[in-house]
Amino acid sequence: MGKRGNGEGSITRHRKSGLYMARYWIETSTGPRRKTLYGRTRAEANEKLTRAMADRDTGLVFEGENQTLAAYLDRWLNGSVKGSVKPSTYESYERMIRIHIKPI
Repeated sequence: MGKRGNGEGSITRHRKSGLYMARYWIETSTGPRRKTLYGRTRAEANEKLTRAMADRDTGLVFEGENQTLAAYLDRWLNGSVKGSVKPSTYESYERMIRIHIKPI
């Protein structure tokens, strides 16, 4: 395989365990973060890297290390739901979250 360009991630052999390590960057609300994936073979690591970068490029980013459920649901409502469903549906989702989920 040829050399990857800037922003295309990288794949290296992780020496101690024998796994291949794939790394790439994502942009989060707190700044850029480096993510790491592992695969038993280079092809498996490449497949995981390609899938993760495609998710990143379409806006599907998982940054749940220190995120509360309430913060995730607020981001989901305002980022994914608002504008993609009828206003009454958005209001019912917001009400269910506010009354039933967040208090618990």
